[in-house]
Amino acid sequence: MENSAPPRRKPVKGVFSTDAQDFHGKRRLGHLTQRVFVHAVEQDDGRVVIQRLSRNFIPSGARHVITRERLLADYLPEPSIYINKLVPVMRRLEETVATADRHRERQELFTAEFEYKNVLRLDEEHVKATFGLGLTYLERQEKHNADIVFQKIMCIEAAFTPEHKHLFNDFGIQMRKLGMYDEAMRYYTRAYRLCRTDEHLLYNMARTLYEKGRLRSSRVMLTHALRLNPEFPEGKAFMAYFDSRQRGEMPPEPPLE
Repeated sequence: MENSAPPRRKPVKGVFSTDAQDFHGKRRLGHLTQRVFVHAVEQDDGRVVIQRLSRNFIPSGARHVITRERLLADYLPEPSIYINKLVPVMRRLEETVATADRHRERQELFTAEFEYKNVLRLDEEHVKATFGLGLTYLERQEKHNADIVFQKIMCIEAAFTPEHKHLFNDFGIQMRKLGMYDEAMRYYTRAYRLCRTDEHLLYNMARTLYEKGRLRSSRVMLTHALRLNPEFPEGKAFMAYFDSRQRGEMPPEPPLE
């Protein structure tokens, strides 16, 4: 009879509370304190990322990494807060972002702006809403407002993660279309520091350098992209364009996308 493998332990995810002084590591005897609620999510490596909840019960601010053992020893589970507060408000935010996205896709840009801002009033670092608002301004060709959002995105660490890759690619493409090449390059460079194995990102950097007139640097970056994925269609087409130019031909430029 074969021994069955033990069931996989379910990762921790939920709301927990602790003494505010313990959370900040500044306990002082004789001082009254308050409870702090945090959202905790266990990662694949067993560490737990915690983030304090705002007054609207939304995870916000700095993320801290602790061990599972410390979470279970020093924090109390708060399932009712998770089920009755956090989950409903997060669902409502995602639904509002989806509504805003649909308005933007239909070019109802002022309505989209209104809905994105509704989300950001509750969660000022909501990644999808921030990107959406920036894309709305870019599509309205409002460079000043788009630049304000761009500066904000550069400060949100969670924006530069694999799950948001398509968002920052879209944002960079729209910046290039408006001639915001320096901003786009800063943006892609920040993303590249966090993910050096994405051929699409390298391709976008190559396109930005090309638009800036830096053809040699553009080709070097494109070569890196094709080294990662030799069958990358957009990269192959762009390299074919470079090769045609080198032969003295005048091929049409590849599309900005």
